[in-house]
Amino acid sequence: MEIVTYPDDVLRKEASPVEDVDEEIVTLADRMTEALFRAEGIGLAAPQVGVLARVIVVNLEDDFQIVVNPEIIETNREVESLAEGCLSIPGPEAEVERPTKVVVQGYDLDGKHIKLTREGLAARVFLHEVDHLNGKLYVDHLSETSRSLTLREYRNMRKEEQ
Repeated sequence: MEIVTYPDDVLRKEASPVEDVDEEIVTLADRMTEALFRAEGIGLAAPQVGVLARVIVVNLEDDFQIVVNPEIIETNREVESLAEGCLSIPGPEAEVERPTKVVVQGYDLDGKHIKLTREGLAARVFLHEVDHLNGKLYVDHLSETSRSLTLREYRNMRKEEQ
């Protein structure tokens, strides 16, 4: 399973809710986890592997989660601006302002309802991945100038690789 990169159209489409956490979804989550580990990333959403299903994988040092149909139900007002990157726009990073705390609900791979509260980097990763499910990229949070510069840097890096 390969990670899709910008400007692939699938990255701009909204993912569909998962109707049933079945074997197909478990296999998708397994394959996404493998792709995430291979890329040495900390988060991956199904659209990033070309699948328009609402599934995310988050892998932080002490926090590994697979969430089906994740929904942000609460954020705090305190925000923090930190450098953020993306496996689908490999290379450049840019300062993105996000809430420092989030409450997410969804389902685990057993179909059991879960509710998670995360702060700091984990909150940022959940917000970033849920954005992907809605067809939104981290560059969409930037000013027009910053977005343009970040995407130019990305295109130049791609040209150098070829």
